[in-house]
Amino acid sequence: MSLSPFDAALLASCLVLATPILLTSLGELISQRAGVMNVGLEGMMIFGAFFGFVGVVYSHSSWVGLLTGAVAGCLLSSVMAVLTVLFRADQIVVGIGINLIGSGATIFLNRRLFFGGSQAQIKTMASVPIPGLSNIPGIGRALFNQPIVVYLAYALIAVVALILFRSKFGLAARAAGELPPAVESAGIKVSHVRITAVLGAGFLAGLAGAFLSVVEVGVFVEGMSGGRGFLALAAVVFGKWRLRGVVFGALLFGGADALQLRLQSASEVPSSIWWALAIVGGLLVGIWTARRRFSTGRTAAVVILIGGGVTLALAPVHAALPSQAWLALPYVLSLVALASFVGQARMPSALAEPFDRESM
Repeated sequence: MSLSPFDAALLASCLVLATPILLTSLGELISQRAGVMNVGLEGMMIFGAFFGFVGVVYSHSSWVGLLTGAVAGCLLSSVMAVLTVLFRADQIVVGIGINLIGSGATIFLNRRLFFGGSQAQIKTMASVPIPGLSNIPGIGRALFNQPIVVYLAYALIAVVALILFRSKFGLAARAAGELPPAVESAGIKVSHVRITAVLGAGFLAGLAGAFLSVVEVGVFVEGMSGGRGFLALAAVVFGKWRLRGVVFGALLFGGADALQLRLQSASEVPSSIWWALAIVGGLLVGIWTARRRFSTGRTAAVVILIGGGVTLALAPVHAALPSQAWLALPYVLSLVALASFVGQARMPSALAEPFDRESM
């Protein structure tokens, strides 16, 4: 007998696992709206994870570790900022290089500082229940009994909204991603705006990496960012460079990550998973029909999805899938999401385009 994986514990896990993706995607949103495609998020996250762990080891303070990781990510992003903004290097190539530097440097330093990569586990941050709210039946302990950093991460959504849409810097950043010459004509240097945006993205990516080692796991593991930097990139594109869409994308990918962890140990695929596939298919039907872009190919794909989901839910296949199949779930979901929605999005006009003020 298989139990449904959808419960309050899954919701709590979803919020925690979505936090590093959310932090990174919020910073990437600012960077891309300013015109810089920061592909080096993965390297900045692993940098933050390592130096955040080191910060806790030497200071015995989780907050110092989080700050150390964030600063480390910011320092690595300064390389990205200088090369892409000041020297106008290709942003994709530099981002790939940043990822390689972050991965290689942390592996080397981890094995040098901790004698072959073995280190003691640090104490993770304790959960802080919110009085009253944490006692709500069902969802109280899932939503309102989390480490304080989780609360701060979701509060950061409002801060980013204020920065992007209610501040002079946000106006300049959005203009720098759409029409850089207009920003220069207003007396604001595009290079300053873009560098600030990239540094902010690096700070949040480093903080997200430190969250993994300091709050979530309590130890540094080589490559522990696990592709979350790329999921953050996917969340920005999936969200069509809009804040609410980016937040939804981060929660979606975080939820998929939480679900795959739950299902890896399942003896058989629960019928609720097949019902979920059918429901997702129904939602896609509604979205595409509302937008009147429901092509023949999409019709066939969604009919197969709904029909297969309902059939397997009513007569579930009593077989366990390999753990690797569930492990790939967040990344498969990101590919499906991008393939479904990216064609309808309009990215910033000057995204990934170097700006030369001399050519004005």
